[in-house]
Amino acid sequence: MIFSKKINQFFAIVTAQSLVKAAEKINVTPSALRHGLNELESQVGKSLLKRSKQGMVLTPAGKMLYDKLYPYYEKIKNIEKQFTEKSGNKIPLNIKLDGFHYPDLKNKILSIKMKNSHYDISLTEGIIDDIENELADTQFDLVISSLDFAYINTHIQSINLCTQKIGLLSHKDLLNKHKNMYLFFEKETLIQRTNTLQNPIFLSILNKLKEHDYRYHTLGLTEMSDVLHFVNEGAGYCFIPENSDFISSITNKNIHYLRSPFPFDIFLHQKVYFKKENNKNLEKIAMQLI
Repeated sequence: MIFSKKINQFFAIVTAQSLVKAAEKINVTPSALRHGLNELESQVGKSLLKRSKQGMVLTPAGKMLYDKLYPYYEKIKNIEKQFTEKSGNKIPLNIKLDGFHYPDLKNKILSIKMKNSHYDISLTEGIIDDIENELADTQFDLVISSLDFAYINTHIQSINLCTQKIGLLSHKDLLNKHKNMYLFFEKETLIQRTNTLQNPIFLSILNKLKEHDYRYHTLGLTEMSDVLHFVNEGAGYCFIPENSDFISSITNKNIHYLRSPFPFDIFLHQKVYFKKENNKNLEKIAMQLI
């Protein structure tokens, strides 16, 4: 890598127009990518990227830097390609997630990708309603979901991953505004990724809230980084699975995580599904997700 890591990260964000997508592309976490961008902006003394409805876009200073560096960046990347061995024998490994944000799981998949260079791993997120169809020959190798599927196909195997409690992330000012959680849910906005709001598991959570006379209204955003940004700005709250490492990285004196915001507990029971008969050693890969 002839260009500095921070410059490469900068170009990755510009190309993807998203911290999350850029992070997946270059195999780092979104928080590490944000940290690298902050360091680069501190070095040049100017803001280079900003959020917009279209995603991450260049500021005037960022565009100036991009325009000046890009011709050299493109030439150097081409030179690097000439000195890098190409591998055309990678095994495709297609993984599908159910649309929930599992930070620990994403990190484990990233670790698998780094340790198993012979796999070409692709990650897809979306609604999963028929596990047998998802694991059909033309679909996915591994399917990860918190739904408990009933299936008659004896060629499908599942492994329990972990159980995580659902908690609430909010700015302390929102929590202090209301006398009780009923008023909190009624007055404030539940902000989640659009994929999550459409997830059958999440819909069951919302139905359970209705059964206990909670009123709520929702806002769907594309990226989890955008959800966290809105929460940090005090624009609403979100539900996330409890993960100590992830929670500690996003909470501070202003952003609080409530482990038990309801008079009842909600748990996610993650499982990974795959076909028993395969030529990709899927059981070994699945065990690395535990």
